[in-house]
Amino acid sequence: MNFNDYLIYAKLQLTNLNQFRLIRIVLGNESCDLDSTVSACVYAYFLHTTCSNQNEILYLPVMNTNPSTFRLRTEIRWFFKEYYSNVIFIDDINLNELYDQKKLEIILVDHHYLRSQLNKVVIEIIDHHQIKKDSIILQNSSAIKIEPVGSCCTLIAEKLFESNFEMTEEIAYLLTGPILFDTINFSPSAGKTTEKDRQIYAKLQSFRSPCTDSLELYTNLRQSSCDVTGLSIQDLLQKDAKQIVTPNFRLIMSSLPMNYTVEKLIAELKILNDIHEFLSKNDNADGVIMTSVEVKNEETKRQLGFYIKKIEYIQPLSEYIQSKELKLDLHEHVLPINQSHIKLFDQKNVHASRKQILPLIEKFIKDFI
Repeated sequence: MNFNDYLIYAKLQLTNLNQFRLIRIVLGNESCDLDSTVSACVYAYFLHTTCSNQNEILYLPVMNTNPSTFRLRTEIRWFFKEYYSNVIFIDDINLNELYDQKKLEIILVDHHYLRSQLNKVVIEIIDHHQIKKDSIILQNSSAIKIEPVGSCCTLIAEKLFESNFEMTEEIAYLLTGPILFDTINFSPSAGKTTEKDRQIYAKLQSFRSPCTDSLELYTNLRQSSCDVTGLSIQDLLQKDAKQIVTPNFRLIMSSLPMNYTVEKLIAELKILNDIHEFLSKNDNADGVIMTSVEVKNEETKRQLGFYIKKIEYIQPLSEYIQSKELKLDLHEHVLPINQSHIKLFDQKNVHASRKQILPLIEKFIKDFI
C-alpha cells in the first residue's frame, strides 16, 4: 500500500471504527503547520505498514485543526496537493467517545502535551520543542523522543531509518520539504539547523532522483507560504496560531507568513475590530503575540509585537520580554498607528523563534497574571 492509498484507506475507516479493538491516533500540534502535518501523516503510515495486527489496530493521522483554518496553510496546499482531500481533521472523529470506550491511544508528534483528559492515553511522543514542566506523564521513557532539532520531520525520518521500513522516493520527498522549510534552507543566519538535520536530510536525498533541486523545492515552499492573496487580517493571525492557556488568561501566539512583518500587519489594522473578532473566535482570548521573520539576501530579521486587552498587563509584559535575562535583544519600534494596547519591537536575536519565545510568555502569564 502506497502513501496516498493509506490516507484514502484511513479516512474510509472513520465509518468503521467499531470493527477495531484499538484506535491509535497520530496527532500533530494545534498550529498544524507543514512540519506537523507531514510528521503525523508519514508516521501514521509507517506505523500502519509495520503493524502485524492491522485487523485489530487502526492507525489514523489526525490534523489538530479544522478545514477552514487548514486552508490558510498555503504552503501545505501546494506541497500536499495530491493528498489534501484525504486529510482527517480533529472534528471528524470523536476522541472523547473512544476514550470512554477505552479503545483510544494517542501518539503526539511536533508537540508533547494535551490540555485535556486525553493526555492520559498518550503512549508516545516525538517532538523538537522545549519540554514544558510536568507535562509529560509517560511511564515508558523509551517512547519519548524529544530533541531540539530544526524540524520534527528530522526525528520522524530517523525513526524510519532505525526500523525495517523500506524508504521510498515519495516518503523521502515528503520528509525533506519540512526540513528545508523549517531550517530556512539550512540558512546559517537563521540559526535553526543542527548537524542531525543535515545528516538526515542527506540520507533522505539519497533516495531521491539525482536531478532533484533542493533550492527549487525550498523556493516553491517559501513562495507559497508568502502568498497572502485573499487573506484578511484575521486569516493572517489564524494561519499559524498557538494558544497559551491558564485558568485566568488565554493568549494566542501567531507567527506571520515569512516576509510579512508585524509592522506591516499593524499598519494595515487601521481599526482594532479585526483583532477583537480574531480573539473572540479563539475562545475570547485576552490578547495576541505576533512574531515575524524576514529573510533577504541571506540576512534574517525578526519582529515581535503584541496586543493585550487589559491595559494593566501591557507595561509588565513589555518590561519582562525586554529583560536582559531573556536575551531576546528587543528594541521598541515606533508604532505605525496610535494605539496604547499595542507594542512593537525589532528582535535583534534572530535565532529566537516562536519555539523559544512561547515558553517565556507562558512563564510570565503563570508568574504575573
